[in-house]
Amino acid sequence: MLRVGRGRLTGARSWLTWVAAALALLGPDVARAAMFRVDGERSHLAVRLYRDGVGSALAHDHVVEATEIAGTVEYDAARPETSAIVIEVRTPSLRVDEPAARRRLGVEGDLSDTQRADVAKAMRSAEQLDVLQYPTIRFVSTRVQPRGEGRLQIDGRLTIRGVTREIAFPATIAQESGTIRGRATLTFLQSSFGYRPYRALLGAIRNKDEATLHVDLVAVP
Repeated sequence: MLRVGRGRLTGARSWLTWVAAALALLGPDVARAAMFRVDGERSHLAVRLYRDGVGSALAHDHVVEATEIAGTVEYDAARPETSAIVIEVRTPSLRVDEPAARRRLGVEGDLSDTQRADVAKAMRSAEQLDVLQYPTIRFVSTRVQPRGEGRLQIDGRLTIRGVTREIAFPATIAQESGTIRGRATLTFLQSSFGYRPYRALLGAIRNKDEATLHVDLVAVP
């Protein structure tokens, strides 16, 4: 027969009482944040790269879009500061200058299949994103601050090519019929993640170091 000593049982009750009191102090919102899954089919993450150099008239702006996106969003509309975001992109899934992606960002003109293949080859190479060694781009939020009327200030860590940097940016969020949609636009320097922007002809044709990331994220329960 299993016996429980009085002292041990009393200690267990005391511990449970302490936990209940702690949860009461934290309030009912401690467990209210709901978990959502990023819908990769409906979400869009795209980077716009800008042409530069004396030969820029012969070059193009480029759009690099992720086609494999995963992640989670913990969100409580009553307490958005408790939110947490994790997003991962598979770098081998990145596509360059797809006509639909260029239209979505308002970038004029299309590239030929050969031009797109050349840009994609350079982007995936060891000199740039090195997708074989670094197959994942990852963002993890560290702080979310409400700014009123569906606006947030998000701090977090962005990892590209194995290099992690602290970033901060404004975002908007809306919740409708159980679905969350978040939008943000932010800039970053490619060189801060350990690689040099594309350049050719001794730098006469090159991309600017600063790139713009456009986020249109849809998450479902």
